[in-house]
Amino acid sequence: MSSFTRRHIPAHSAWYVVMLGFLSALPPLGIDMGLPALPDLQADLGIPLGEATLTMTLFLAGFAFGPLMSGPLSDRYGRKPVMLTGIAIFSIAGLGCAWAPTATCVLGMRTLQGIGAGAAAALPAAIVRDAYSGHMALKRQSYVALVNAIGPLVAPLIGVTVMRFGDWRTIYATLGVVGVVLFLVIFLGYAETAPGRRERALADTAVQQPHVLAAAFTAYRQVLRDKHYLLSTGVLAMTFGAMFSYISSSSIVFMGVMGVSAGIYAMLFALSAIGGIAGAACNARLAPRFGEMRMLYTAVGVSLLASLTLALLAALQWQTVAGCAALVVLNNFCAGVAMPNATHQALQRLGKVAGSAAALQRSLQMAFGALASALVGILSPNPVMGMAASMVIFAALSCLFLIIRHRLAE
Repeated sequence: MSSFTRRHIPAHSAWYVVMLGFLSALPPLGIDMGLPALPDLQADLGIPLGEATLTMTLFLAGFAFGPLMSGPLSDRYGRKPVMLTGIAIFSIAGLGCAWAPTATCVLGMRTLQGIGAGAAAALPAAIVRDAYSGHMALKRQSYVALVNAIGPLVAPLIGVTVMRFGDWRTIYATLGVVGVVLFLVIFLGYAETAPGRRERALADTAVQQPHVLAAAFTAYRQVLRDKHYLLSTGVLAMTFGAMFSYISSSSIVFMGVMGVSAGIYAMLFALSAIGGIAGAACNARLAPRFGEMRMLYTAVGVSLLASLTLALLAALQWQTVAGCAALVVLNNFCAGVAMPNATHQALQRLGKVAGSAAALQRSLQMAFGALASALVGILSPNPVMGMAASMVIFAALSCLFLIIRHRLAE
């Protein structure tokens, strides 16, 4: 047993953060790697473009559902078996997509892949809550967010590179192999951290229910009764909604309205992703010094100002590529600062049900991301104005939740 234990990656190691960040980045890998393959998939299977894009929609739907069960299960049985099960589903479904004979099979496998990704990727935040405390937990949460933010930056590049040597099936086979590698890393490198797993038999009602569904209901009831959690999660979800307002409409805004080339658009998208990475890195350095509330207030306040400025430029039709790009990068930088702090604040009071709390956070993020993408088209026929208006709404709500959260703590 001691020889096996020595294989575990210690929690103080930088590789531990990389492992958790990689796990958290499964969703962007599962989504963005497949984007370059959509035209090839459509042509090969002879299906309409709308049906091809369902491979992304169903992945997101599965991802929103997966955490809702994995969270309570991880509180009851431990993080490790639940993560390994989710990763195995992700990997098997990826390989299933690669050998799927029909579009129906591909869509079914993509739904399963989303469920697996959601089940596994929801737990790194809970693991940080398990393994660290105080300022160290906040720093580690920021570093995990930093590694996670790299996913949307590199995933499309990986997809394009893989497509040079194969086709859309090769993309999904690669995702399957990525899942196998991550499975081995977690199996060998991660030592269980859940404080409420059954082997320890702690006297907590959330882990002593005789039925899994009863345990899940009890865990979520405990989570939803915590006002601090709800308000901090509101800040997190609204910040993500503001960011996703841009992500979902960026290609239409820059390529469709402003007429930039695909290459320039890729550079602008990468720049916005770098903004999020820089924000997370900055937060890891400064939050322990200045405090998470000060960092949160600054981040959501600047995000609201950036969104209002973008909306004003759109209303006056003064928007330019450089101006929009700069404001979006600033907004993403603020998201990189705000989201780790909001995550840490939400989970710090819920140690015994941290898995359920983190899972619900991830599902709410996806729900408000989907709402943001729908709002952009509803708010205005002008894509730039619709994007900016949606960003303003979510940034303002983020500020409102934060103010209420701060007053509740006084």
